[in-house]
Amino acid sequence: MLQVLCSEDDGELELSGTRQRLLVLAQLLSGNAGGCSLSEAPDPFPYERSLSDIVVHEDPERDTASIIVEEQILRICGGREALDLLARNIAGFASEADANHHLHLDYPACDYIAEESVPLVVAFTK
Repeated sequence: MLQVLCSEDDGELELSGTRQRLLVLAQLLSGNAGGCSLSEAPDPFPYERSLSDIVVHEDPERDTASIIVEEQILRICGGREALDLLARNIAGFASEADANHHLHLDYPACDYIAEESVPLVVAFTK
C-alpha cells in the first residue's frame, strides 16, 4: 500500500507506505518516467484529502526535482541527478529507518528539491 495525504491549509503532503512499497517508489523515481496508483483514505484526518496517483517525469533541462499537486495527482518532475537523489533518500529511509520515524523532503533543506515544491513527509503505513 502507498498513500499520499494532502493538507489544504499549508500544502504539506504525507506519503506513507510499507517498506516494500516505498522501495518500489524509489525504483520508479530511478526510471525515466512512469506512475502508480495510490490507495485512497476514506478518512485522511488530520489531512483533508488523499491523492489517487503519482506521476514521475524526467526533464533533462532541470537541475532540481519539483514535487507538486495537480488535482488528485502528485507530480514529481526533475533532472536525472535530482530524481536519483530523491530515490536514494527514500530507499535509504525505507531500508534503514525505525518504523516510527519519518523523513522530511522539502526546500531549502534538500538542495535538490525545487523551491516551488510542496513539503513532503515520508512515513511508514500505520
